[in-house]
Amino acid sequence: MEKEKLIYDFVVGYMLKIIKSKIKTTKFKEEFNAIKHGDYISFIKLIGVGYPNDIIVLKEGGDFISSKKQIEMKNVDFLLLILSGQAMKDFYKRCYAEFGDISDPDLKDEHFENLANFEMILRMFTKTKFIIEDRITLEEIIKLISKELLLSDDETKKIQNGRLFLNMVKGHKAKFNSFKDGLNSFKESLEILKKYEITIEI
Repeated sequence: MEKEKLIYDFVVGYMLKIIKSKIKTTKFKEEFNAIKHGDYISFIKLIGVGYPNDIIVLKEGGDFISSKKQIEMKNVDFLLLILSGQAMKDFYKRCYAEFGDISDPDLKDEHFENLANFEMILRMFTKTKFIIEDRITLEEIIKLISKELLLSDDETKKIQNGRLFLNMVKGHKAKFNSFKDGLNSFKESLEILKKYEITIEI
């Protein structure tokens, strides 16, 4: 899905693997809940990124936008930048020290990383196309993208199936008979994203 792998994909992929394993995550409960609900703003604050003052972003026209304001505005490029930073690596180290290596019987690491990337890509892509003040569900986001890009009903359904598989991994009610079936549907959803170049360049 991406030309390069984001540290975000690696770390959140690992978190999704932990969630699927049903290991107790009490120590990082809020961080894992933020990931479950796709709440990047809360996640960024929880892992201790804060408001980095050494990042300068120019607004079109020449004005400066503060780091704090970038977070409030949910600026796509800014969010991707800090989601790729040292705080993510440090959070991973803390998680790994707590949970260690985890072997999953159904999915490979790359599948978890693609699932992490899938949700982030859809949410961030939507931010580049629409002005959205409030958080909306991934299901609604897919509908917006479908309408914007004039996707067929079948293509929309395939992307929604990718969402349903992500929910299954997150521990929500299963919509597939097996993880193998869900993974096959998820791969179809990735092909649709690739076809319509639904990506964020890094």
